[in-house]
Amino acid sequence: MLKYLKRKHGSGEEDSDDESQIPQPSTSKGKVSDVKKNRLYNDSYLAIGFTWTGEEKCPLPLCIVCGKKLANTAMVPAKLKRHFSTNHSHLSNKTVDYFRRLLDSQQKQRKVFKRKVTVSDKAQEASYLVAELVAKKMKSHTIAESLIMPACKIIVRTMLGEEAECEVSKVPVSDNTISRRVDDLSNNISGILSEILQNNNFALQVDETTDITGKAQLLAFVRFENEGEIMENFLCCKELPETTKGHDIFNILSSSLESYNLSWNQCVGICTDGAPSMIGSVQGFVSRVKEKNSEVITTHCFLHREVLVSKSIGNDLKQVLDITVNMVNFIKQRPLKSRMFARLCENMQKDHVTLLLHTEARWLSRGKVLSRVFELRQELLLFFKENNKASFCECLESTNWQMKLAYLADIYQHLNNLNTSMQGAKENILTSTDKLLAFKNKLSVWKKHLSRGNVEMFPLLLQVQTQTKYEYVIPLITSHLGSLSEKLHKYFPSLSSDMYDWVRNPFTEFSPSTENLLSLQEEEELSELQCDRTLKMKFNEVLLDKFWISAKREYPVISVKALNVLLQFSTSYLCEQAFSCLTIIKSKSRNRLLSVEEELRVCLSKIRPRISQIRREKQAQVSH
Repeated sequence: MLKYLKRKHGSGEEDSDDESQIPQPSTSKGKVSDVKKNRLYNDSYLAIGFTWTGEEKCPLPLCIVCGKKLANTAMVPAKLKRHFSTNHSHLSNKTVDYFRRLLDSQQKQRKVFKRKVTVSDKAQEASYLVAELVAKKMKSHTIAESLIMPACKIIVRTMLGEEAECEVSKVPVSDNTISRRVDDLSNNISGILSEILQNNNFALQVDETTDITGKAQLLAFVRFENEGEIMENFLCCKELPETTKGHDIFNILSSSLESYNLSWNQCVGICTDGAPSMIGSVQGFVSRVKEKNSEVITTHCFLHREVLVSKSIGNDLKQVLDITVNMVNFIKQRPLKSRMFARLCENMQKDHVTLLLHTEARWLSRGKVLSRVFELRQELLLFFKENNKASFCECLESTNWQMKLAYLADIYQHLNNLNTSMQGAKENILTSTDKLLAFKNKLSVWKKHLSRGNVEMFPLLLQVQTQTKYEYVIPLITSHLGSLSEKLHKYFPSLSSDMYDWVRNPFTEFSPSTENLLSLQEEEELSELQCDRTLKMKFNEVLLDKFWISAKREYPVISVKALNVLLQFSTSYLCEQAFSCLTIIKSKSRNRLLSVEEELRVCLSKIRPRISQIRREKQAQVSH
């Protein structure tokens, strides 16, 4: 016992233990070693009905007959024979061939069962592809299980047989599975977009709308350079929980950019509508962005301004438009009247048998409604006579009223063409400005020809038979065209883009405005580029954005300057398209949908998800 006691000296210090007195473990021959050795399987054990399972370094004996698994310490013939004689004595006279056949049969059954219940990689990949298709078509998640899968089974069973149908049945397509698949696809697309945007400039297109439940939804799209071209892609759709003020929009978009590891310093342009919360000089969203990045270029959407221009019509033309809308509403609001009018048009063998409704929110509806009414004006006259609508009949019988209607249909058709021409993937500030300048010049040309009595620019007006040669309507048209020119100058005060001519064609002469816009280093690189005959030949062979991207390696400063101009959005057409998709996705029957952003990202993104990567990271589950 004394060797376990600690004696104290007078100084109070303790003596250290005497290690020499502690007994050491013996390592002499005949003593049991602390290292445990695992027993290995021998092929001769098959004769007594045993195989093995588990790890190769530590195999566990497995009885072929009853399937009982023993410990590794039982991997000795005596213990295995004891188990066999105790539990399976009736098989004592069986040879090793019997147990070998029994083992092969069990292995085959195991493989068949595993193949039946295991979801293969192909089935999992098919599940993701189906989820992507459902999201792109903006359908409910239940459609995969209720329609797509039954249709696939019918087709496969009819064409390939029942065995192929069983294979198709392994694809998991329940509504919860499709929902998780859409989330995975959305996260993968976000990751890819984040990789692309790292250390890359981008431009934003931002707009706000209200969904069917009255919640404010903020949508944003991004334009950037990738793989030698300029691309556009969905960025985010965030719900504004309370107010829709400028600081709310700024905070939400800032959080979204942080999730992509981006900063406002990388943003070179923002295109929004003209709402005070967006472009307010003090508390607006754009003002807060400029506090972070003073060099960002802001643009008021060209489409919104073009619609404001198109609303400028005089009282005479406004009365024609109102009467036309009343005619359409009289028929469209009454199902019986609509059916009767359709039958009348069918009997008169017209190409169209229905009228179109005018909606203020749909900017192109005015021109379409007016054109359809003018096309069916004779049928409308007969119909209103039968229904005793004298006021409508008086208008339709009047040649002057018909000329006003024809002119309105023609001018709105021109405005609609201008509107649609400014929408597209390759549309930017330069191209949109050129189209607006061309339309403004057209107005001057039309006014000049109208003074000579020429109305060829209005084809529907030419169809009106008159004896006065349009003398009544020409002053009205001239006045309206002048009003359009004034409104264009008001809403587009700086249409000139001469300062960016070097972007359109870098091999032209410098203009005075260009010299003030470019720094010394940028002018030097532009001068060098103008003397590069190889690039001059390439300029005529490729698109403008691809040209500047290809020149980025040799002339980085001036190329980045040009690309920052080409990245600018001129319109918010992508947000307008997304509003329509949002209406379909979050409909009345799906008004409690929570994954709105994920659905829109998979539906609207031009970046394809890496499904093979997702499949490798996910384990297939039969129950799902």
